[in-house]
Amino acid sequence: MYRLLALIIIVLECFQLSAQINEEEENNNLSHSISIGWSNPVSSISTLFDAKFEEKIGVLIDYQMSVSENKFYKIHTKFSPSYKNPTFSLNNFLISITKGSWLMEKRNINIGHGIGPYFRCNIYRGQSGRGTQVFWSSDDFGVGIEYFVFLDYLVKKDFFITIIANLNTGLHQYYEATIGNGTAGNATLSQEYWGIKLSNQQLISVAIKKYL
Repeated sequence: MYRLLALIIIVLECFQLSAQINEEEENNNLSHSISIGWSNPVSSISTLFDAKFEEKIGVLIDYQMSVSENKFYKIHTKFSPSYKNPTFSLNNFLISITKGSWLMEKRNINIGHGIGPYFRCNIYRGQSGRGTQVFWSSDDFGVGIEYFVFLDYLVKKDFFITIIANLNTGLHQYYEATIGNGTAGNATLSQEYWGIKLSNQQLISVAIKKYL
């Protein structure tokens, strides 16, 4: 039920943004940019010397479309890919669709911010084998609102270094261990819950932005 609600919210927001963009596109020249970078440098570096290091390097892909002098839309996705035979994983996968505006535009530095809905989960793909099919699964779902602020620093024509900070809060799935009584004695079980949580595994991102 929660997963369906999350998907409905994202789809409705897509239709709403599409209608707004089409309306504004008639009177404005669009500019586009794409950013590719590192989505979790702070958490990765902080656990670098941890003997139980489990943090995966995060990937950021961000598409931005300006529709007026001070207004733009972003489609923003982050995830931490990993492979442990026989499963390929996209941990902390998050996608958001946001509307933003510029706070400051100078010669070499631009600062902007915005807000919009997000959807997150972990995604797993099992490897196919003889007589078996590839399977997909997912868990740790969440849906909520993302606020972001970013700084673009010009390094050469149409190329920027961009630093993005995100604050996400919403309704998330999580699990807690419980002790149950069975025929073989006490057993540890996982109970599913939903609650309001922050989702900041990828609070700071660093990327290269190219205007198209």
